[in-house]
Amino acid sequence: MAIELVTARTAPTAIEPVAAQRRRLMAVMLADVVGYSRMMSRSEDETHARFAGHARELIDPTVDKYNGHLVRSMGDGLLVEFSSAVDAVRCALDIQRGLAARQVNEKEKDRIRLRIGINTGDVLVDQRDLYGNSVNIAARLEALASPGTVCVSQSIYDQTRALPQFFFADRGERRVKNIPYPVHVYEVAYERIRVSFLHWIAARWSGMAITASIGAIAVASIASVLMFRELHGTVARTNRIVVLPFKNFDGNRGDGYLADAITDDLTNELSRLQRAWVISSGTAFTYKDKQNDPRQIGRELRVRYALEGSVRRTGPLVQVNAQLIDTESGTNLWANSFAYETGSLLDLQDKLMSRIAASLNDEVIRTGVRHEVGTLAADHNPLDERMRAMAANTGFQTAEKSLEARRHAEAGLMADPDNARLLGLIATKLTSDVLNGWNDAGNAEVERADAAARKAIGLDPNVQSAHFALGWVHRLRGNHQAALDAFRQAIKINPNFASAYAQAGNEMVFLGDPKGAIALAEKACELSPKDMSYTVFLWVKGRAYFAIGDYEKAAEALGASVRARPNLWFTHAWLIAALALTNRNAEAKQAIDEFKEAHNSRSDLASITKYYSEDQYQNPTAQKAVAQLLSGLRKAGVN
Repeated sequence: MAIELVTARTAPTAIEPVAAQRRRLMAVMLADVVGYSRMMSRSEDETHARFAGHARELIDPTVDKYNGHLVRSMGDGLLVEFSSAVDAVRCALDIQRGLAARQVNEKEKDRIRLRIGINTGDVLVDQRDLYGNSVNIAARLEALASPGTVCVSQSIYDQTRALPQFFFADRGERRVKNIPYPVHVYEVAYERIRVSFLHWIAARWSGMAITASIGAIAVASIASVLMFRELHGTVARTNRIVVLPFKNFDGNRGDGYLADAITDDLTNELSRLQRAWVISSGTAFTYKDKQNDPRQIGRELRVRYALEGSVRRTGPLVQVNAQLIDTESGTNLWANSFAYETGSLLDLQDKLMSRIAASLNDEVIRTGVRHEVGTLAADHNPLDERMRAMAANTGFQTAEKSLEARRHAEAGLMADPDNARLLGLIATKLTSDVLNGWNDAGNAEVERADAAARKAIGLDPNVQSAHFALGWVHRLRGNHQAALDAFRQAIKINPNFASAYAQAGNEMVFLGDPKGAIALAEKACELSPKDMSYTVFLWVKGRAYFAIGDYEKAAEALGASVRARPNLWFTHAWLIAALALTNRNAEAKQAIDEFKEAHNSRSDLASITKYYSEDQYQNPTAQKAVAQLLSGLRKAGVN
């Protein structure tokens, strides 16, 4: 149900002929009501009356005062044009100040608050509406504003910065939907703006474009808790947190991917907080479909906080419940439930973002929202396909699951070829298939992965999976320094990216620093002690010890790797060599039998020798280690 603002300045209903359309330079102000759907769900009549009252008694007179013209009003927002940038900013700030003053005695949940974005530029005008990039940028600025604040573009800032009554805070450059260049964002106010911890994080994320997801939503509340505990001197475990697998409560097993994807997304977004140590989703998913005691999990993973929740989808209604738990006491620090009925993912993402942000904190990080269009049930919907691909990418990986993830990612790219996160995901799966020898992947898949990863980075340089995949591409081509740089960039984006630490360690072996590789592998193990890739972390550690010549410690790590995940042929090969080189002949013979049973086509010396003649192994450190590997295999009796 739409709310019609009470105004005498209604736009004409006649549609002007195309020939009469014209361009005009103007300032554009877009405003949107925070938590509108939540308030309407409680009481439509009351919400309508309150908003209409604010419009009639405050918004309309203020727009008139500054010579603005109301172009259109929506149920939860409005578009206003001004001939002056200064007037637009003054109008917006007076509206925000007036709303705050009018509602000072009302409960927080009952207050009507706006987000406002302002831009100036060339606008296409007809009698019905305004169009063009300038309007689009104003919409993106509005989406980036925190509740009760005003965000402006570089052009508005340049025209108003000299006025002493305005104070500005630089929110950095942001990449936003349908704008081919970064948009520089400034917050403006009548008083000096306090630069909070969350705003400091947002500035560090300058230039980001994060898909609007539950992961990008709940971070602010958790960050506030982490910061509070840190400032008040709590113990070293304060900032360690695990996101437990969200549960699917809709009764439809086919919707399980939605809960898995939200868990993975939330973990990735939370990992961007510089002060948080986040256990990877690989370890978190070992607790899926179990009755979990947060206090026990806290002891097992040495974390102070656990975030858990559920997802329920009934037709067009999607409901998300989430709670943050202190694992020492078992008490809830924060909990909330959100639901939104929609047939459009664009609406779903924006409204969930707005509603949760409003209920959590006024200083929510509002990074660039990437709208993904279509309906939730539609075939090849990019967001839905990305979530299905993400779900297939969780848990114990096999050739079949990798192929499933690739299929869903490719289906999503058919609808949205510029989806950076889908491109990064498919690049990762293609390189993984090549490295694991799955799905007949070869040079063609390496080239496809390279193109997809580079395109993803070009669209959004903060997609961690794209940098990770590019690291593997460089490794497969034997360029280990470039590979190490790519993995380090992935870690820079996500300081809790366990697999990136392990693969960076892999490159340290190739580059002649196996001792450094051991430290990185141990870091990966600490970040994700129950990860499905934990066996790879152990393998990296074991091969690093092998390269040093410490075959005893190599055999210990490699043996643990094989026991944890026997479907990787190379861990068997290096274990056999390490056992033989420490004269543990009986164990080596048993390992050979297990190797042949699990990987008969890879278990002969010729196949192994051929594999290690690839480009990635053509450097002195790797060649020396491979020579010892082949020597150990011969000694063990592999032929």
